[in-house]
Amino acid sequence: MRFRTFLLVIVLLIVLPGAGLTSAQNASITLWTILDLSNTNEPRGVLLKGFIEEFTQSTGIVVEVEQVAWNQISTRLAVAVQEGGDVPDLVETGSQQMPSLLSAGAAAPLDELFSGQGWLSSLNQQDADACVIDGVRYCVSHTVRGSMTFYRGADFPQGYPNTPEAMLAFADALPAGRDFLATFYAGRSFSAIERTWWPLIASNGGSIFDAEGKPNWATPEVVEVVDYGRALLTANLIPEVSVTGDFADPEVIWTDESASIFGGGTWSGLFIPGLRDAVESGTVLLAPSVDFGGGAKVQLNAEAWVIPTGAPNPAGAAAYLSAFMTPVRMSRWSELYYGIPTLEGASIPSDSPYFEQVSRILSTDGVYMQRSPYYLESLDALAVAWQELLLDPALDAQSHLQAAQDLILQSYW
Repeated sequence: MRFRTFLLVIVLLIVLPGAGLTSAQNASITLWTILDLSNTNEPRGVLLKGFIEEFTQSTGIVVEVEQVAWNQISTRLAVAVQEGGDVPDLVETGSQQMPSLLSAGAAAPLDELFSGQGWLSSLNQQDADACVIDGVRYCVSHTVRGSMTFYRGADFPQGYPNTPEAMLAFADALPAGRDFLATFYAGRSFSAIERTWWPLIASNGGSIFDAEGKPNWATPEVVEVVDYGRALLTANLIPEVSVTGDFADPEVIWTDESASIFGGGTWSGLFIPGLRDAVESGTVLLAPSVDFGGGAKVQLNAEAWVIPTGAPNPAGAAAYLSAFMTPVRMSRWSELYYGIPTLEGASIPSDSPYFEQVSRILSTDGVYMQRSPYYLESLDALAVAWQELLLDPALDAQSHLQAAQDLILQSYW
């Protein structure tokens, strides 16, 4: 018996180290990201690629990266989970996608997986508001961004017009040398509702979804915001291309210096050449949306990661996030995303008017969108109805909003 026991111990000592090493060498995770890691001109992709190489070298976990368009991630993930497709281990997403992912059963609860990870308790309240739903954590946010108004300070020597009435007063005389007062995206996409109209609706005491996520936008408070948009367009204070064009068209009006105000997001520094430099120099200033009476607002959005239901290697994904979420790395990562880090100890760039204003406005005036399991479908329908109202003054706003609301209710509830 002693001989057999001794022999068994010898065998275990020989086999187990080799088996563990083989397991580590073969471990892998699949990451879905919006970034193209082959693009050496994209600083976020360069940072991510460098981290992945370091992570693989230190852990033996190979990271297989698939680039997925942002507006396809939620749908692709839901289909993969529900139909037994190839489910990734880690997915980059946004806070507004969470209700749809939860409704599809595609986002796994993370509390047990990250139990004992000290950095998790260092995430701020904006992360909790985005990722902890009914007391359960379903995502980990890394950066908070939001809608933002940029304006040329010299065009407003009497101060920035921060109410609807003050904006409309420019119908009598535009700032010198400008063709329009403002330019922003107000087209047929959910993004127009998020960044342009939601802050005004929230300030006016209105809503888009009720507590169950059902649309409830056919109200006087929302009609008042529609009427304001109509008045801007009728008075030629905004270009028609803001309503009929794509995302880039309002940016062209701004870069051509045809407008005094640009409604975009903190992320606009990624896409508009020279914008950050103009803010750093003081030529361009930042502001929230106009105040409809309930305080000026901006729409908040958290950029986050989800570990999907049915992920082949959730432990590997958790190890990846735990290695990634360090204050130094998150400081740089959030700067490249033109947002504010959610991790305590991470910081915004020092002596930067751009990030100082972004941080102050997001902290004091930021509001997340209300949640709905049919978020994108609902907001797209509202955006279409809104565009139609802007372009056709003969339409009754209340009944047109009601028709769009009823269509969504009939389609999904």
